[in-house]
Amino acid sequence: MRIHTGDFYEKLKRTIVVIITDFEVKGLEELEYCTKWKIIEEKQRKIILTDLMEIVIIELPKIYRKRDNNDRLLQWTYFLDNPKSEEVKKIMEENEVIKKANEKLEEISDDEIMQRIAEWKEDGLRLEKGRQVRFERELKEGIEKAKKEGEKQEKIQIAKKMKMQGMDIEIIIKITDLSKEEIEKL
Repeated sequence: MRIHTGDFYEKLKRTIVVIITDFEVKGLEELEYCTKWKIIEEKQRKIILTDLMEIVIIELPKIYRKRDNNDRLLQWTYFLDNPKSEEVKKIMEENEVIKKANEKLEEISDDEIMQRIAEWKEDGLRLEKGRQVRFERELKEGIEKAKKEGEKQEKIQIAKKMKMQGMDIEIIIKITDLSKEEIEKL
């Protein structure tokens, strides 16, 4: 939900951002593999600003230090990290939901049409990125070319005025950097 100027703060819906890292986050080394964060006032009272926003950070390198196979979040994290691992195979014996998720993943992975669609999507994303890079480069080149053309036109206008005032061609060349031929054509 988006709020606008004048809207009441209460219109906001709860938002949870989940960040999964394949590295340990600097400064969080001593914390668990999964940490939850809220926005708080840091100087005086440590009051939580809102319960409508939460950031969850899951650090994959830390999951294998924790050995609690009853922890549902940890089970899912193992699955996300490596669905083919021995750990996940053991978990699937007891957790039917993860077993079904794994079956669906295998079904999608085995489905040739789905694989082709995924490949096409990746190809499309690469093409789009290439187009974007090319567009930005061409835009930059176009702006630079237009700028140079504008500067040239400005020099021509100045040279015309100087020539109309009867100034010596050598002085006009020095001031405008135009060639003798360009100035004579004016």
